[in-house]
Amino acid sequence: MLPFRIRLFASHLAISAAIIFSCVAFVVFVWYPPPLASLEGVYSILFVMAGVDVCAGPLCTLIAASPGKSRTELKRDLSVIGALQIVALCYALYTTGMARPAYIVYSLGQFEVEHANELPRDELEKAAGTAFAKPPLSGPEFAEARYPDDPQEAARIVNSAITTGVDIKDMPRYFQAWPYQATDAREKAVAATALPEGKPLALAVARILEQKSVARSDAILLPIDGKIDRGTVVLRKSDLVVLGIVPFLTPPTANVTAPARRPDEKAPAAQKNSLLRLDDQA
Repeated sequence: MLPFRIRLFASHLAISAAIIFSCVAFVVFVWYPPPLASLEGVYSILFVMAGVDVCAGPLCTLIAASPGKSRTELKRDLSVIGALQIVALCYALYTTGMARPAYIVYSLGQFEVEHANELPRDELEKAAGTAFAKPPLSGPEFAEARYPDDPQEAARIVNSAITTGVDIKDMPRYFQAWPYQATDAREKAVAATALPEGKPLALAVARILEQKSVARSDAILLPIDGKIDRGTVVLRKSDLVVLGIVPFLTPPTANVTAPARRPDEKAPAAQKNSLLRLDDQA
């Protein structure tokens, strides 16, 4: 028969692993559906969270579970360990959820990942009564940000992006459900047929089209900008249905207008690296 310490340790380890991996699966497949987890760099955070929470609690139990302790003392110690473990898990889930991708917003020829904590509260209030008044909890949704017809209001948005960093992708009152009928996505996109044969992006796109049973002539590509790196959104040209996302590889050319940035704001390193790699990756 296994020693008392080992039995408690093994039980605690099994329970912790089941709970933690269930939470990790929810985060990866609901809040950060593949391949957004890669573009957002959340895997490293989840690995640390899982490693600490799964290992630290059972190890503390292994140390605390002395056969010489009374039942009352043992219950007290295990309760404290369990409570600390739950608090750590809740904090990790809270911070991950606050930074979760809420929308994948199309504007100016590219998609950008908009996170829940990037949506200003006053902008959410201005979107009251629309489908975009609250960031979704069931995973990111595709949308298109449309500049208003009023040139003064459009200029104000551009100025806001330059001076405060709040761009149109942070203003859900201007969102439209994807695909928007009057979108310019088809004109801005790169045709899948334009990809050089045998290159990594062409092979990745071909796999997606084969899985979705879509002809290459009916597929177009648009870049997507994540927190850590960039990728390619594959769409069906006829109805702009999103077929999939290829991480880390961007179209060789795209009619993209760079988002406005403050004068002192540097372009993301990931974006610079991706642009430098275009010829090799395409």
